Amino acid sequence: MRKYDPRWLIAFGANLLLWWLVGLANSYLADSAVHLYVGGLFVVYASLRLDRKHGLVAVVLTGLLIDAVEPVPYGTSLLLLGLVHATLLYGRQRFPREGAVFGAVVALLANLFLVIALSFLLVGANPRPASAWLRIFADLLASQVLLLVITPWFLALQDRAMDLVSIHPETGRRVMT
Repeated sequence: MRKYDPRWLIAFGANLLLWWLVGLANSYLADSAVHLYVGGLFVVYASLRLDRKHGLVAVVLTGLLIDAVEPVPYGTSLLLLGLVHATLLYGRQRFPREGAVFGAVVALLANLFLVIALSFLLVGANPRPASAWLRIFADLLASQVLLLVITPWFLALQDRAMDLVSIHPETGRRVMT
């Protein structure tokens, strides 16, 4: 076992990179009035591949990062990402942990839950809530298509980062290459 275990830092760093790239895409798409949300993908690797402690640290830091910049009440993203993480931890013994196909399905379902939960929490503040649901549906559709495309890349990126530091993501033991 290592004295310092960087698994949480690698997962959080990858989440930070993804958050930055999606922010760039949202900035580019601002003229189209489309907003991409990939919150479900922030939780998948930490919940399915990392141990409980390191996964929780990565998810909590990611939730705090999102709360710091998104227009939601502070702690909302932290609570929702933590809820998704806890749900996935509860059932992960029954899931195939490796593989991009299952990771994509989990990311799509988690993102669907997060968008619906955030919508119900925040749509009441909209002056025209009926028209907001059509916009939310369009954003959700665009986000789900994006997730379907980038999930295999993002999971492979995190696996490759773990390989570069020669550490097994689930056990934290050194991997001989």
